[in-house]
Amino acid sequence: MLTGVIDIGSNGVRFSVSDLSDSLASRNLPIKFQDRAPISLYDALKSSRESSSDRRISANVLDRLRIAITRFDRVCKALKVPDENVSVFGTAASRSAANWEDMVAMITRINSNWTVNRLSPYMEAKYGAMGIASSYYEINGLVMDLGGGSIQISWVSSLAGNVDMPESAVSLPLGAAAISEKLQAQDAETFDVETFKLDIRDQFAYAFKKIKPPFELKGANLYLSGGGFRGLGFLAMSTLSDDEYYPVPIINGYRCSIKDLERVAQRQLTDKDKDKLEDVFRISKRRASQLPGIGLLIQALISAAPHIGSVYFCQGGVKEGYLYSKLADSVKIKDPLVTCTAAYARPACAKIETLINFAMSSFTPPYISKRMLPAVVNLVYYQAPYTKDTQATAALNIAVTGVLAGVHGLSHVDRALLGIILCERWGGEVFDERVIRRLCDLVVSVLGEDLGLKYLFWGYYLAKLATVLADLFPAGVVDSEDRVKVGLVKDEKDAILIELTFVKDDPCTLAVWDKIEGLEKKVKKFRKKYEIVGVPKVSFKLYME
Repeated sequence: MLTGVIDIGSNGVRFSVSDLSDSLASRNLPIKFQDRAPISLYDALKSSRESSSDRRISANVLDRLRIAITRFDRVCKALKVPDENVSVFGTAASRSAANWEDMVAMITRINSNWTVNRLSPYMEAKYGAMGIASSYYEINGLVMDLGGGSIQISWVSSLAGNVDMPESAVSLPLGAAAISEKLQAQDAETFDVETFKLDIRDQFAYAFKKIKPPFELKGANLYLSGGGFRGLGFLAMSTLSDDEYYPVPIINGYRCSIKDLERVAQRQLTDKDKDKLEDVFRISKRRASQLPGIGLLIQALISAAPHIGSVYFCQGGVKEGYLYSKLADSVKIKDPLVTCTAAYARPACAKIETLINFAMSSFTPPYISKRMLPAVVNLVYYQAPYTKDTQATAALNIAVTGVLAGVHGLSHVDRALLGIILCERWGGEVFDERVIRRLCDLVVSVLGEDLGLKYLFWGYYLAKLATVLADLFPAGVVDSEDRVKVGLVKDEKDAILIELTFVKDDPCTLAVWDKIEGLEKKVKKFRKKYEIVGVPKVSFKLYME
């Protein structure tokens, strides 16, 4: 089911066509087409000569909208998107426009079968929250979607596909453009920034009371969406990294502490280095001009909720929320890490997954055994057609700059660990080993040293098992059900023992026997190299029958 969306925001107009026809892949909201027109309705209304209560979108801006929307109509017809599957949404600026009906009439002349909606503050907040829910496998915390004219505030609990949110989401007139306009319009000598910040803090406090989150704000996660917050996220990415660069240039899935974000926000309230902001990846001139206001917003937020836990940045907004709301609950419950890789699985992958499951210890983290295992196995043959000198590097970057880079719903740990494991599946030899180190550091910094190193160990274990088993079925099909049997015969905290039983004189086995015999040594060497504690010693017994 091809679905078109036009999101007429305050800062720009977003166009997209998504394919929701595949019940599995639709969890990732796969995109067939997307574009953005830099048409700011907020600026158009601000420059209107009418009074603030009767601001109108000028004929010139309406004509620019007409051209952009007509182009999208052509795209939809070329892709054969049914007219009834195209929805148009107007948000905060549209609600402020006295001549909204003129815009509706213009859109109707382009295509009278489209559905045109001017979202209420509640529906805008609801779709924004749903969009954030779509951005991760599971979330639980406060959600905020920052537009140009307003910010939507709610909470969401999305666990195992069950999405829960309040009936009374809040929309405050504190958008990125609105705050920046107020800051820039004031006389620097008389304007009291601290009083303004206190006023914003009080509005946040009001919002938190109204939405009544079912959890303590202390330690709660905070999920941020919208262009203004994403700009701040990219700035945090570029300034908080201890290395040359942050290894995942994708905003969805980026995480930092609230203290780190506060430091980044504080720097935006001074004049120092403002001219350099436009040099930061994905920060435009317009966004750079708004960052001081966004920094002030973050400081006021922290003042209202001083003990927020981790901050997660999201790509999801109104468009993603609308699409996600159309999915069946049985689809929402799917793991985006698994659904985005399923299309690349070969027939033998189900067999390999079953065999590896027999070798999973009770001490293997569920994230590895339940989520990463099926995703890795789905991709275990993907780089097989590549040349040997490109296999490991291509696998390492598969979810960063490769075929899965644009997939919706993955965290940065998902992307990093998937690449690290698949890289090891192809031998782990890459041209620039600093990339592997940066991705490993990302996993450890996000999860903490103890858990991060455990994930890396079990990921390496999974990679080596997957390599051996894929080599036993080199064509990607199961031509012999009895080629290998796997059994976990000892499962203790300090040691596990796996038995591998092979068919005697089978050529597919004999051809890779050196890899099979080297399994135990490789896993032991990795464990020792990184001084990983709290994981069992792994032993293998090999049999021929």
